[in-house]
Amino acid sequence: MDNTNLPTTQNNFTNQNPIAVLKNLNAFIKIKEFDKVGHLVIPICNKHAVLSGVDKEIDAFTKEEIAKYTALHLKNLTFEEIEVAFQNERFNLYDKKSIHYNFFSIDYFVEIITKYKVWKQSQMTIHNIPMNQILLPDNSKTSTEKYKKEIRVEFIIHIFNQLHETKKEYINDAFTLYEDFVEYKLIDVTTQQKKDLYAIIAKETIKETNDQISSTFKKHIKKQLQSYVQKIKNKNNDNLIANKCKAYLVCKSMKSYQNHKDILKKLNLEK
Repeated sequence: MDNTNLPTTQNNFTNQNPIAVLKNLNAFIKIKEFDKVGHLVIPICNKHAVLSGVDKEIDAFTKEEIAKYTALHLKNLTFEEIEVAFQNERFNLYDKKSIHYNFFSIDYFVEIITKYKVWKQSQMTIHNIPMNQILLPDNSKTSTEKYKKEIRVEFIIHIFNQLHETKKEYINDAFTLYEDFVEYKLIDVTTQQKKDLYAIIAKETIKETNDQISSTFKKHIKKQLQSYVQKIKNKNNDNLIANKCKAYLVCKSMKSYQNHKDILKKLNLEK
């Protein structure tokens, strides 16, 4: 599994009573305030998977689906609430335990979030927590921009440390840094180099997906993966592969620096 130790620059909400989180939602920033969410929600999922006994890494296809679902349908929640949603699952605070079958799927993610929404509504009623208390204060725009910068810094440090600890060629979630790295000239790549890299990553992705097809017994998942392989073979542009290419280029650039502080300086993000 991926390293899940992505630091948070907000309050240490993971050690709070879940009711305390509901009572202090005005201290947190809603998901709709963030341009990108994958690098924030996936570490929460990774942590829950490890703590819940899932020994298979969440695949790139599922990560993409989770990020998309979070951005589109969970806009008015906070990342702190997603953390609580999965903590509640581990602590058996819902009426029924969800079965993951050693596979963290988008269905599993949605099921737990749905249970959390029901739980949240009932608990806010029981504890007389007004719904309008979750509005952010007037200075939220400034706070949001500051928090976004802090999260970006911590995420860069997280990816940098993962590269050195795992010795992987690249970390999938690093793709969210690509535009910043290009803008500040940490990445300089030609169109032909992009095409060549895409072809290599596409070949690797087909192999990885075929391995998943062989290891799963669920017909609908197998069919979905087979369809995905065919899409790649038909040479249709694929966002997942494009994101892997971006992640590779970001990580390649990061590896050229001995210290994450040098990267932050280049990006005008010095702590």
